[in-house]
Amino acid sequence: MSAVVPRARHRQLSLDDLGTPLIEAEMVVVDLETTGTDPAADAITEIGAVKVRGGEILGEFRTFVDPRRPIPAYIASLTGITDATVAGAPDIAAVLPMFLEFSRGAALVAHNARFDIAFLRSSAARIDVEWPSPTVLDTLRLARLAFGRDEVRDHKLGTLAQHVGAETTPDHRALSDARATVDVLHAIIARLGPRGMTTLEDLAGAHRRASPAQQRQRHLAETVPAAPGVYQFVDEHGAVLYVGTSRNLRTRVRTYFTAAETRRRVLDMLPRAREIRTIVCTTATEAAVRELRIIAEKQPPSNRHSLRPEKATWLRLGPGHEGLRGARLARTEDDGSAQIGPLRSRHDVDALRGLLTDAILGRSAALEARGPVRTDAAHHARLRRAMLEDPCEVLDHGVERMRRLAAAGRYEDAAQLRSLVETFLAAARRASRLRALSRCPLLVAARPVPAPAPRRPGWELLAVRGGRFAGSALVPADGDPVASARVLAATSIGEAALMAPLCQGYHQEAEILLGWLAGEGVRIVLSEGVWSQGVRARFDEAALQEHWARAAQDGEDGARAER
Repeated sequence: MSAVVPRARHRQLSLDDLGTPLIEAEMVVVDLETTGTDPAADAITEIGAVKVRGGEILGEFRTFVDPRRPIPAYIASLTGITDATVAGAPDIAAVLPMFLEFSRGAALVAHNARFDIAFLRSSAARIDVEWPSPTVLDTLRLARLAFGRDEVRDHKLGTLAQHVGAETTPDHRALSDARATVDVLHAIIARLGPRGMTTLEDLAGAHRRASPAQQRQRHLAETVPAAPGVYQFVDEHGAVLYVGTSRNLRTRVRTYFTAAETRRRVLDMLPRAREIRTIVCTTATEAAVRELRIIAEKQPPSNRHSLRPEKATWLRLGPGHEGLRGARLARTEDDGSAQIGPLRSRHDVDALRGLLTDAILGRSAALEARGPVRTDAAHHARLRRAMLEDPCEVLDHGVERMRRLAAAGRYEDAAQLRSLVETFLAAARRASRLRALSRCPLLVAARPVPAPAPRRPGWELLAVRGGRFAGSALVPADGDPVASARVLAATSIGEAALMAPLCQGYHQEAEILLGWLAGEGVRIVLSEGVWSQGVRARFDEAALQEHWARAAQDGEDGARAER
């Protein structure tokens, strides 16, 4: 008979316990071609990427990108990418979301990663797309650890590719360089593995070491389950210090005790933590919503931004003759009022009010306005239409002013005005989506969940009431999604009492749900009321580009007519 030896309470975890084994880590090796070296001033012309896991290639991504500006001659001679090459290619607003979906959940790898990641982050900010902050590996820095100067003359990609016998020769084209970087990465892993770098986090923190506090606190991660959910770092008094979410709680939490964790607010929090509480969730969507709700309720000090969704700022057109003003609460629009937002900052209120007043009432009214401008019935109707249905008057006005400013050489003023018009479009688009979802009393949708062969895909169900998360479930391929949808509908009635116009007070949660509903393969299973977003496309940035192109063509036609 063998004895059962109790596990030591404060057993130090092995390196394998403290991260994602490299053989299991999904990585996307990416390379960009650009119009220059400045992420703020230059633009991407090509993206190439290879997704790998455990030495196996899972897929490739490659596309040209229209940079919306001329490509310098020396860049064209270096890469072979000319203005003609990218003519007709999609712009970054169309390409970047596709790339982020391709790389979702994976670490990003690049040679001289600072360059590529800076351009991707800058592009995401420019088109108002959230950057997911993935783990980043830099093969340039790792190669300096793996290959000494006694082996290679330098650590350029071409030199390394030749040294490791890469199958693809880098040639300053995105996909070729990404393929070469894959071979370099695998050679680096083979070289550094025997040195104890066996996890993704080891490579990410190869130039750093875990702090003494991180090493002392490692035992807190011992009992964290490998499941989707929410984790909370808690102090000795039971107060929540930090909240996060992950598709794999065990893998994510253990990274906090490795050198890959460098955030100062987290490192300052770890010595005070006495427990890690977890909430296992059915789906990642449920976990994301629970995280938002806990942060809003507990206001943990170590989260970067404690959420206070009830303090959102809207631009509101009051009923009757009240005019435009900033508002803290979204209200029903049945009285003829309208609102757009939530805005990124309360400082946007005055600028947007001036833009809309200028476009609808005229320049003099905008210059005189220091507060809400009272409007007559006709102007009120035009303002409401611009905010809710058709922004053409605002876009035409904005484009005309931008062209005049550019013609006068006032390029910075023109760029500032363009940014303001884009802020208006984003706020109107955001409100349109929230408005549509908040008006739907019940929506239960399903989307396919991939399953490893030979199993068939199952279904993930999501129930939404007035824009609020009301439940989720996983249904196997041989199950009945309709029956499960009815159960979700019956057990989520309590959320109906918390519904609010435009998802006031829970708009971040609603936007998570909208992202899920916009996914591929989503089908509506049950619904009450109507959910539609028919006018949303009019508030996309593409609408501004169309108005600009039309104005430019009209200007050319006018010039030809005068000649």
